[in-house]
Amino acid sequence: MKTLIAYSSTHGSAAESAGFLAGILGDTDVVDLKKGDANPAGFDAVILGSSVYGGQIQKEVKDFCKKYLGILLQKPIGIYLTCLTEERDEVRRFLENGFPSEIVGRLTAFCTPGGAIYFTKMNFLERNASKILLNGISKSKGAGKITDGKTDYVTLSKEKLEAFARRMAGNQERNPS
Repeated sequence: MKTLIAYSSTHGSAAESAGFLAGILGDTDVVDLKKGDANPAGFDAVILGSSVYGGQIQKEVKDFCKKYLGILLQKPIGIYLTCLTEERDEVRRFLENGFPSEIVGRLTAFCTPGGAIYFTKMNFLERNASKILLNGISKSKGAGKITDGKTDYVTLSKEKLEAFARRMAGNQERNPS
């Protein structure tokens, strides 16, 4: 089964996840929506990926969904969101505010594999804001300081991505388009 993985990422966590999923699934085309477009019509399934940045999914993913909504609704579809939160209500808000309800209501698979703050890829302002945010979150959970603002902070889970890929692959085998 041929799968399209269309994603958008700010600093690379969604891109890293797309590459990992492609390695598991095999017959895939991976498209960075900031660099190009792909019509999903010729694919058996579609996976959409986005990093959450500033509490929002990437604009390119939203635009892709609007442009191809009719085609997407005819296929098994999965979504992964790379973000640092594990709070269900917050993740649900990201999903519902970022994607058309028609897609959210018929997902084959959904995954939040974790996220990353790649300090080494950020400018000065992003680094400092992210350091303050990350340490503030850690403090609010009763933990200590977790970053110096220089070392990348990555929580991406290969196990969660593998489980997501199995759900997508299993659905394609049962329901070929």
